[in-house]
Amino acid sequence: MSPTLGDAYGQEKIMRDSSELLRRAGHEVFFIADEVSGKIPECEGHFLIPGFSEINTLSSPRKVSQLKRELLSKVQQISPDLIHWVDQFDFRLMNLLSKKYPCIFTAHTVAPTCPSSQRFISPSGVCDRKSGWKCLGAHKQQNCLGHFKSDVHRAHALFEFELKRSALRKFQAIGAISHYIEECLLKDGWKKEQVLPLFNPVSIPPSPLARLSSVPENLLIVASRLVPLKGVGSLLMSLSSLKDQKWTLWIYGDGPQKNELEDLSQKLSLSDRVIFKGKQSPENLRQALQSALALIQPNRGPEGFGMAVAEASALGIPVVAYDVPAINELIESGKNGILVPLHPEMGLANAIRKLIADPHYAKALSENGPLLMAEKFSPGQHLEQTLAAYQKCLSAKD
Repeated sequence: MSPTLGDAYGQEKIMRDSSELLRRAGHEVFFIADEVSGKIPECEGHFLIPGFSEINTLSSPRKVSQLKRELLSKVQQISPDLIHWVDQFDFRLMNLLSKKYPCIFTAHTVAPTCPSSQRFISPSGVCDRKSGWKCLGAHKQQNCLGHFKSDVHRAHALFEFELKRSALRKFQAIGAISHYIEECLLKDGWKKEQVLPLFNPVSIPPSPLARLSSVPENLLIVASRLVPLKGVGSLLMSLSSLKDQKWTLWIYGDGPQKNELEDLSQKLSLSDRVIFKGKQSPENLRQALQSALALIQPNRGPEGFGMAVAEASALGIPVVAYDVPAINELIESGKNGILVPLHPEMGLANAIRKLIADPHYAKALSENGPLLMAEKFSPGQHLEQTLAAYQKCLSAKD
C-alpha cells in the first residue's frame, strides 16, 4: 500500500528492490497505490485508487465511504496473506483493513512519533519528547510546527496525528528503517515487541557506469530536496571559505528553497562554481557520483535513513556530513567518510579541504565504503528482516 508507484522518491525505489527480493524468494507481490510516477515495479498485479491517500477528517463522508468500498473490493480481489503499508493513510482506511488482515507498517521517517514528521535539533540536542497535544507547547519554543498556517491548522494536524497513531497501534508490527527510528518509536511509547528492524537494502552495483567525459577537478555532489532541513545553505556558507581551493559543486534535486539558494550562491560569488542540476534520473546521478571527490550531505536535522549517503558509500564515494541521526549509522568517521559537529559550521569546509589535500586519505575512505554497506545493509539482510517481520505479523494475527 503506497501513495505512489514508480520512481518518484527513494521510498519507491526501496519498494521496487524489496518487491524483487520477495518475488525471487517465491512470494507474490501486489501493489495498491494512488498514482504512478515512472516505471511500475515487477509484480503480480497492481491497482490504482486515485485520491485514497488524500482522505482526511475533512473529507466528505460520502467520498470516504466510496473509497472504503473501492479499497476493500481491490484488496478482496487479491486476497492477501498480509498487507504492508509504506505510508500513513486515513485512520478509517487503516482500521478497515487491519481488522481483516495482518498488517505491518514501515516507518520510513519519524512521522509516527512526530506531527511535524521531523524531530528538530535544538541547542539541547535532537527532540526526544513524547509526541501528542503537548507538541503545541514545544512549538512555542522551537517553531517545530511552523510549516502549518495557524494554530487551527496545527490543532487539526495533531488531531489527525493522534487518530493515525491509534490506528497504527493495532497493526501487528512496525518496521524501523534505522536504529534511530527504532529508538524514536520506543521512546514515544510503542511496544518493544511491535517494533522490528527493517533496514533499507543497499545494493553494491555489479559494474560501474561509463564515467562522464568531462568532469571538473574536485567535483562535489549534493543530492537532496532543497528544503531548510537539508542544510544546503549552510554548505554554501562553508564553501565560501574555500575559494582558495579548486572545486565545483553540482546540486541534484529540487524544492521550495531553490530560488533562495541560487540567490545565496550569487551573493557569495559562487555562481560559477555551484551548478543546480535539478531532479535527474538515478543513472545520471550515479554517473556523476562515480566521478566525484565526495558526496556532501549537510543535513541540519535527523534523517530517517539517508539513502543517498548509503548509495554513494556503496559506490565507493566518501561522504562528508554533519553528525546527525541516522547519517551517523551509515558513516563511520575516518572509515567511509567524515562526520563533523553541527557547530561550528566551518566543519564541513575543513573536512572538504582535508579530502582535497590528501588523495590517499580520500582513496582509503572510498575503498571502505562498499565493504561497510555490504556488511550492514545488504539486500540479503533486508529480505531476512522482512520475512521475519511478516512471520511475526501472521503469528500475532492467529
